[in-house]
Amino acid sequence: MSKQIIILGAGLAGLSAGFHLKAKTKIFEKEARVGGLARTEIIKGFIFDYDGHLLHFKTKYVRQLIDQLLPNQISARKRNAWIYSNDVYTKYPFQANTFGLPLRIVKKCILGMLKPAVKTKDKDTQNLYDWMLDSFGAGITKYFMYPYNYKFWTIPPQELIPDWTVNFVPRVKIKSVLDGAFTLKTKALGYNSEFYYPDKGGIEQLAKAFAKQVKNIYTEHEAQAIDLEQKTVKFSNGRIEEFTRLICSLPMLELKKLIVNKLPENVKTAFLKLRYISIYNLNLGIDRPEISDKHWIYYPEDKFSFFRVGFPMNFSHNTAPRGKSSLYAEVSYSKNKPLDKQGIDKLIHQDLIKAGILRPDDKILVSHVNDIKYAYVVYDHNYRDCLKILNDFLTANNIFPVGRFGKWKYMSMEDVIVDGKLIAQELN
Repeated sequence: MSKQIIILGAGLAGLSAGFHLKAKTKIFEKEARVGGLARTEIIKGFIFDYDGHLLHFKTKYVRQLIDQLLPNQISARKRNAWIYSNDVYTKYPFQANTFGLPLRIVKKCILGMLKPAVKTKDKDTQNLYDWMLDSFGAGITKYFMYPYNYKFWTIPPQELIPDWTVNFVPRVKIKSVLDGAFTLKTKALGYNSEFYYPDKGGIEQLAKAFAKQVKNIYTEHEAQAIDLEQKTVKFSNGRIEEFTRLICSLPMLELKKLIVNKLPENVKTAFLKLRYISIYNLNLGIDRPEISDKHWIYYPEDKFSFFRVGFPMNFSHNTAPRGKSSLYAEVSYSKNKPLDKQGIDKLIHQDLIKAGILRPDDKILVSHVNDIKYAYVVYDHNYRDCLKILNDFLTANNIFPVGRFGKWKYMSMEDVIVDGKLIAQELN
């Protein structure tokens, strides 16, 4: 057994790390193919990703890298995203687009921005609810921010911290709020105002393109045990590999089960306090064209089981057969809010009809489920302290977390690719 850098997980983070590393490297993936959550299922001509996966570019480097990996194979789209509440469609983001809502709600949203109700100014102790009030006032918080985030995270916003919001929730000035109260013609805001998507084959094409450039990828190798003293990884098929350094894109929480050595008490406690939400993602292929012209829709109200519905057929016309439509509906759940998986498909279908997306007589050609255990990490009040303890412990033992779940951090696909590059540069 030769000593080397080992990468656990061939999702985008692991593949990016392997792509950028100069040292001898092996990548091990438990599934039969690479990609992690950036995988795609093709069923009866319908293309479904593992939940909605779209590319956004903040860095010139990643934009050029994707062009290199997928030359002339991705196209840009101007976001067409909406919110459905109070029986009305409003443009996303809500905070800059209240036009169409009942006037009493529009008035409260404007007044709230003019006179924000702030609980605390201390950013270190501010919870997500305080951040909403501070950022958007009582009206926008009441009619969208609070109900949507409670529904999505399954946890009251008072129990969360706003650290994740910087890159994902656009702040607005009062002028934007006023403009968006009186007209639909507003400036697109947010990191996802434009997105890129492969013309053919779904988002897995990106993972496959990375994999073609990386040597020594071993699929169907599930890590079973990590020995920090011997610096070895044992896999479920009996294979054992030594490492000098271990790059881990597996969910950080899984390391508690994999590390065979006795853990310090503070590390065990930190592992136990990590929280996450899961996503039950129902994909449907429908025997009707153009069921929507939108890319995705948010549903903040509890009368709908899903928090978001997206339409892959509008990401690329190759994601559905001619004359057909496709959608995905996302339902979040957690230990805090368990999900009845026996009846959820029927409930989602009923709610899609209630929302006016499906018709009672629509023929469903494909019904496919992605039940994603680790979908989003939860930023609660224990998050900062626990993550510091775990990162210090892991790096001291030559384990380098990478990616969305390895680092236990809310990241876009671009962020994950950059993170793989950065850890490779550090270890190079």
